[in-house]
Amino acid sequence: MIVRLHVPYTEKDSAKSNGAKWNPTVKTWFADDLTKLPGLSRWMNSHNVICDHLYVLKMERTCWKCQQETDVVCFASNQSYSVESGYKSNSDIQLFSYVEAMPDILASYMKEQFAYFPSYSKTINASYYINHCKYCKSIQGDNFLHEVPSESFYKKLCYVNSKPTSYSKINNQFSVLLQAQLPYYDEVSDSVDMMMAHMRTGIENRESLNITQKLINGLFSVSILSQGIDIYGL
Repeated sequence: MIVRLHVPYTEKDSAKSNGAKWNPTVKTWFADDLTKLPGLSRWMNSHNVICDHLYVLKMERTCWKCQQETDVVCFASNQSYSVESGYKSNSDIQLFSYVEAMPDILASYMKEQFAYFPSYSKTINASYYINHCKYCKSIQGDNFLHEVPSESFYKKLCYVNSKPTSYSKINNQFSVLLQAQLPYYDEVSDSVDMMMAHMRTGIENRESLNITQKLINGLFSVSILSQGIDIYGL
């Protein structure tokens, strides 16, 4: 874990006293000690999760508006640290939804390559990084791509006839900071409300299909590995 810090020259002594280190090669301050991160938060971008290994998952879905097949993406990690866990190392595969913040250089890449950029969603009454149809530009909300198994990035784990998701690893030099919603697969799989909703409507959901963290950890084995992504400076 190596987190890039944004330290003004006038604050370098304060940052150093709190555990920041200087990399003369790339001329940036950084932290490589998890125990020091709380004291360095003022020099870190907004985040609730830090990813050592970051992947871009991609698949096709039918646009709800124009009915054409369009690409959609999401971020995933199998080596991360969350603020909630006290930056405890997590090697489970996690798919992040409702992303609100990421490094600027990554945001520019995602917008240019995948039409993945902030837009307002009426579903949650807020803005977040969201997929857009490449044909009609309508938003493709995270509520479908993460909560509805038949349309989700992990659907191959639930429906064997589904097309596999592809994924590319971002070759990042520094750990990537994100502000995003973290998944709680095991908690959802024990949801009585979701099971009752399934019994009432007959529509499959994450609980009725028993989508646990153990199941999600097999996602890469049923997905297609694509070429890595190099983003200079990340």
